[in-house]
Amino acid sequence: MRKQSKTFIIIIIFIITLSSFYKINKLNYIKKNEIKNSFIKHPENLPTKETAVNTSFWFKNIKADYYWLEAIQYIWSNAIGSEYKKYLYSMIDIITELDPYFEHPYIIWELLIPSYNQRYEDLPKSEQDLNIEQWIKLWLKWIKNFCNKKKISLIKNQDNLNKIWTEKKYLDPCKTYEIPDYLAYIYFYYKNQPAKASEYYKIASAVKTWWLDWSKIMAAIMAWKWWNREKSYFMFLNIAKSIKSTDKVCQSFSKNLEQVWIEIFKKKNIPLNWEILKNIWYSRDKLFWKFSEDNEKELLSDTSCWNYLNKSIRELNLEYIEKADKKYFQKYWKHSKNAKELYQKWFIDYIPLDYQQYDDYSIIYEFNPETWFYDYVMWNYDD
Repeated sequence: MRKQSKTFIIIIIFIITLSSFYKINKLNYIKKNEIKNSFIKHPENLPTKETAVNTSFWFKNIKADYYWLEAIQYIWSNAIGSEYKKYLYSMIDIITELDPYFEHPYIIWELLIPSYNQRYEDLPKSEQDLNIEQWIKLWLKWIKNFCNKKKISLIKNQDNLNKIWTEKKYLDPCKTYEIPDYLAYIYFYYKNQPAKASEYYKIASAVKTWWLDWSKIMAAIMAWKWWNREKSYFMFLNIAKSIKSTDKVCQSFSKNLEQVWIEIFKKKNIPLNWEILKNIWYSRDKLFWKFSEDNEKELLSDTSCWNYLNKSIRELNLEYIEKADKKYFQKYWKHSKNAKELYQKWFIDYIPLDYQQYDDYSIIYEFNPETWFYDYVMWNYDD
């Protein structure tokens, strides 16, 4: 009888212990989910990235994966109205601090944060600007972790694109071209900083990929958008020379124009004057096909050496005109209307001709009051 009582008591104690253990674990599970959900519903409770790193010990990658899953759930839970943008940067910043070489968070950030659609989003301008600034910070971290710092520095200080594309010390500065290419895009389209954009397009163009040609072109175009005539002139020449073409005449003429760049801009041996521009025009006109609506598609092709050579000449023309316009401004305290006005008032001795000359109209050079620089437009000086 006593033995049976003992057995019964042991069974009761076991059941109570098992039940308590289950209840404790259930409470722990509920509590754990509460903490987990608190990060999803209240990401303002997230720790700082320094705290997250200091408390992860030897499990940084595991903790990064944990936060990554939380971030995905957070996006899903706050997708309507793009509420996820409010704290996503903090979450991605923690993840990439714990695991700097975890690439997916950088890509997700690029896809979700910078854009803004007013049809379903209601963010003040200050918050939109903050998202862009945070985007740049994160992508600069990507550059830091996935690119060669020394090569990045060398490329930024090198304007000779041919060297960037051929010399080993510049080649493949980043793991993929997307890293600097996307950053260049954001600097131009969201920050209106073409100089910065040109730097990162140069970096992207040094990565061996099919995208190389596009980045080459954009590096030169951004220099033009920055109104740095010398750089864009030189870069367009670099592109003309780099195009593998059977047109040896264009290649040879490009080399001659590079020598002009060296004498005018680098060595400063000769001034940029009307005689140089006139000689370039006559030489080019003898060698180049007459421009017309019938052949413009071929001549303006991205694979045409002449396309980029002509663009470089255009930049030289604009450099000549803008120098004259500065003198015009000093005298009249206003900018000239166009190159014809500068010629009529004796500020230039020659009206530079653009290569796009048609029978009834052509590209002319006139001052753009929106940018405060000279630009080119399809018109006639007599109109």
